[in-house]
Amino acid sequence: MTLKHIEEYRDPEIVKKLINRIKTTSRQPIRLMEVCGTHTVSIFRSGIRSLLPKTISLLSGPGCAASLCPEADLYQAIQLAQ
Repeated sequence: MTLKHIEEYRDPEIVKKLINRIKTTSRQPIRLMEVCGTHTVSIFRSGIRSLLPKTISLLSGPGCAASLCPEADLYQAIQLAQ
C-alpha cells in the first residue's frame, strides 16, 4: 500500500514550525483523547508525545467509535449530520 503525501508529513522543517506554533499557542492545560487505537500507536511510534509541551496531555480513549457503535447509532449520526 502506497501512502500519498507521506514525505510532506515527515518534513523536519514543517514539523519544527508546527511544534513551535503548538508550544506558543498552548498556555492552559488541556487533555486530548486519542479515540482510535491506530492513532495511539502512530503517536507513540512517531514520538509526537515527547514533542508536545507539558500543557498538553494525551489520553487513550475507548477505541474507534465506528467499531464500537451499533450500526443504527452510526446511521442516526449520519442522518443528523446531513
